[in-house]
Amino acid sequence: MSDTSPQQTAAGPPQQTKSNSSSKDPVDSLASNVQELYLESFSFTTAAAIIGYVDRKICATLTDGRHLFGVLRTFDQYGSVVIQDTTERIYGHNSTTFAEKYLGTLLIRGENLLMLGDVDIDREDAPLEKLQRIDSFKQAEQENKQWLKEAKLENKLKSKKLFEYGQVNENFITY
Repeated sequence: MSDTSPQQTAAGPPQQTKSNSSSKDPVDSLASNVQELYLESFSFTTAAAIIGYVDRKICATLTDGRHLFGVLRTFDQYGSVVIQDTTERIYGHNSTTFAEKYLGTLLIRGENLLMLGDVDIDREDAPLEKLQRIDSFKQAEQENKQWLKEAKLENKLKSKKLFEYGQVNENFITY
């Protein structure tokens, strides 16, 4: 008897003993779509959305404005993250300079994390080639603090002027 010939069973109509080559096996169709089953394709609305970044180089922006670069190792349900080989990078206010400081492994609480994104390790150095590196991180930090202080004062004066003309309320401050 051939593998593709029908067999009569006691329970009912003839059944095929081996599937025809033209019909699709459910396992084969599942295997062909396995590339579509990545977790990144699902839209998570909780801390689970971070799962696609584990063991990848990331850039984390903190609520105080600092930029941290490193490898994301783990996270929890509160959005807290552990970043290994972390480097803090400061960009100059004139957009022509930058400075870096190695920080090691950090645990960052989720409430302090503003934004998280992956870094393309093949292209991450291209923008830095256009900037001048400052060796003194402290000097770059002080320059940025001074610039921010001046910018806040300038914007406060602008806000007061706009308030006089009724354009903004008294609590409006831009940074």
